[in-house]
Amino acid sequence: MTDMRTINRFLCLGLCSAALVACGDNGTDPTADGGASEGQTTESDDTTGDPSGNPTSESKTDPTENDTGGTMSMTGNSDPDTMGETVNPTGETTVDVTVTDTNPDTDTDTNTDPTAPMPVCGDGNKEGTEECDDGNQEDGDGCTSNCQITAVCGNEVIEAGEVCDDGNVVDGDECSADCQVSTPDQVCGNGEVEAPEVCDDGNLVDGDGCQADCTISPPECGNMKIEGDEQCDDGNDVDGGPGDFCKNNCTAYVPPNCQAPPNYVVCDSNINLADKADKTNAHKAMGICNDMPNNSVQITNFEFTAAGNSSWQVAKGFGSYKYDADMDPNTPDTLLYSPREGDTFLMVSTGTISAPNNQGVVTEAGNSQVNQGDNGNADVPDSMPAPLSDEVGSKNGMGGTPFLQCDGVNDCSDTLFHQWNEVATGNPNDKLFFRFNTTVPAGTFGYTFDFVFCSAEWPVWVGSQYNDMFIVWQSDPTPDDPNADPPVDAYTGNVTFVPDPNDPDAGLPLTITALDTYYDGPGYSLQEPQLVGTGFETHACSDWFTAKGGVQPGANLDIGFFITDMGDQALSTVALIDNFRWDCKGCIPSEIDDCGIQQPQ
Repeated sequence: MTDMRTINRFLCLGLCSAALVACGDNGTDPTADGGASEGQTTESDDTTGDPSGNPTSESKTDPTENDTGGTMSMTGNSDPDTMGETVNPTGETTVDVTVTDTNPDTDTDTNTDPTAPMPVCGDGNKEGTEECDDGNQEDGDGCTSNCQITAVCGNEVIEAGEVCDDGNVVDGDECSADCQVSTPDQVCGNGEVEAPEVCDDGNLVDGDGCQADCTISPPECGNMKIEGDEQCDDGNDVDGGPGDFCKNNCTAYVPPNCQAPPNYVVCDSNINLADKADKTNAHKAMGICNDMPNNSVQITNFEFTAAGNSSWQVAKGFGSYKYDADMDPNTPDTLLYSPREGDTFLMVSTGTISAPNNQGVVTEAGNSQVNQGDNGNADVPDSMPAPLSDEVGSKNGMGGTPFLQCDGVNDCSDTLFHQWNEVATGNPNDKLFFRFNTTVPAGTFGYTFDFVFCSAEWPVWVGSQYNDMFIVWQSDPTPDDPNADPPVDAYTGNVTFVPDPNDPDAGLPLTITALDTYYDGPGYSLQEPQLVGTGFETHACSDWFTAKGGVQPGANLDIGFFITDMGDQALSTVALIDNFRWDCKGCIPSEIDDCGIQQPQ
């Protein structure tokens, strides 16, 4: 598995160096003079460019010299020895976290001098609006006769539009003759899901979620893992009651004082998927029906901000991969990315989303999420939309005690400031945001929703400034009451945080860096078949995660969902969102494994 990932890092680096150079510089980046970006160093005499325009490097430094700071750069296996100088998503020649060479001669600044001569395609110099210039005007060699990049199947480089490339154009091996279908040899227990496997957890042990034959383990109520159709699994013999929210048959126990709906109405069965004028379709697709208090989540003041209609989509499915969800060979297989409730889910993107097919399913061309460009959404201002705040909010605004003593205004998780300001340098693009108010039912202490996180930035840009962000925010105005039982410390801040493996009391914001180890393990990445039809082939998607927020009964919450490119507009990130529900039990934000993102068991 490590060897395959190393190979794919090289291939991804080649792709970024060739395909993304087309984006160029917009003239506003202070690093556009060919120097390295903040936190990076340059040595112009050790780097050369090959004929294709891809820089090569020879000298490396200690990885800690360019550490992006905090715990972010150390949370995953970023394989520093396999990463070198690349063309970054903005089209500039940059150095990753381990390499310190740049070559000023490879600067891709596209600013033009009105007195400069017109570019000449075929002279070997990339100029003006040329995407490439290989010194000839021949088609079929990766650079067309009009100096535009095109994929060449069979050159052992996975380029935009290709799912795989094994160096030949022959069917019957690990990559099809047209470079669109990857069929690696199936080996159960190698950690890679290969057809016809349903799962592969890297071992041949039964009963751990994935059986020794790479099929899903049947649910086992009482093992403290939520599996199959279980609603809960607390691993005890208490059949629900005060302080226990799970029955012995692994269904939820609803306390008499909890006024959350026991059952929810479905309101997305008849949505016109092509209707982008009615923005309420977005919350209906998530399961927020706004019907009656006893059958739906009630919201007010719904706002949806996205100038680019192709940046969001209501869909009935995503991708092409199907599996035997109910382990019944007599029933049809199910799309991996299917609705979690009702008939649809919401998709939001930092790039663009294709229109659904006649079954309502969005499918994307292979490896198509690497060079998306501007999607029409706002790039300014460089701040988060209200009520979100990147400032630390714990310890009454002083920071340092994540999730405790919230100031009620800023981010009490303390997870956003470092990533937003110091790693990504506060440079958002293609911003999409929506928000609503909702009142928490009596006796209810939380809410949940399900989501998927896919990104073309993985694996090349792990630990870098190019880490798109998906933030879900809650503002809970309930006054603090330390004398209450239990004490009230209402939480305001980021809800989509991941436990920090280096600090049991802290979290990390949701990015590819925080999910690197997950993507390299149980997540879906590189050539795994779950990515087919998503456009993220050779990159990564998560399974369905669940996020949990802890709230106070009766609070009038302000909840916001925000997705944005960071530092570039080329590499897309997509989130699927569904199944927003109240949760009687709720969670305690300061117990990191209790609130935030819950990975699937």
